[in-house]
Amino acid sequence: MIVRENNAGKTVLIRQHDHAAISGEIARHWRKDDSHSPVQRPETIMAIDQHDRAWIPLDEVPKQKPDVEGFYSFIDYPLTDKLRAYQQGIMEVREQSRYAAILCSRHYCSFFSNNTEDEQIKAFLDREHGLQQADIQTLTSAESATLDIDQKMLSFCDDVSLYLCMNQPGVSKQNEVKWFRDGFGEKFSFADKIIGEWVSSVEVKLTPSPLESPVRVAIPQVVVDGDEFREEKLWVTVT
Repeated sequence: MIVRENNAGKTVLIRQHDHAAISGEIARHWRKDDSHSPVQRPETIMAIDQHDRAWIPLDEVPKQKPDVEGFYSFIDYPLTDKLRAYQQGIMEVREQSRYAAILCSRHYCSFFSNNTEDEQIKAFLDREHGLQQADIQTLTSAESATLDIDQKMLSFCDDVSLYLCMNQPGVSKQNEVKWFRDGFGEKFSFADKIIGEWVSSVEVKLTPSPLESPVRVAIPQVVVDGDEFREEKLWVTVT
């Protein structure tokens, strides 16, 4: 779950799988003059679309923090439950595409250090690295050649969607979530850095733009007002 507050001080909840769908829309509209464009690689689009399906069962009922006000987000969700869900989500993707599963697995593994002392994380990384190596053996040479490109693409599209979902719409640059205030970390043939900016409460500009044309995306969200959970949908155009 993505958790933030709106201007009225109400808690806003955005399901991870809904956020991932926005990532997929960014990928589908990638500029065609980029030789690494994922537009013609459906399994890449699938991986980007489905990379957070692990969160579907976890986000069915928002998990409240014990003894304090608020809900767990994807950042601080209890590790044991999160890792178990990651594994299940990756296996569900694997049933459809081993290529997509490798990308999703590598994406989740990138969240953790290989030098961790946490035994749960060690076991997760060992399991996923083993599955990745087994699945890589089934790929064509063309698929093997695009793995690193597509992992970067997944990471970037994920970041853009997080930028849309974690920030208050229309936020000034200096008040953005720190993760993305100085731009996104991924480099592409047409840009060493892409920077996002809210130019209004319903439009985000990416400079330089990785998109073939503007994309209008829906952000489903739940506004918590006391005991009431109100479903809303925010529409944002990304240019």
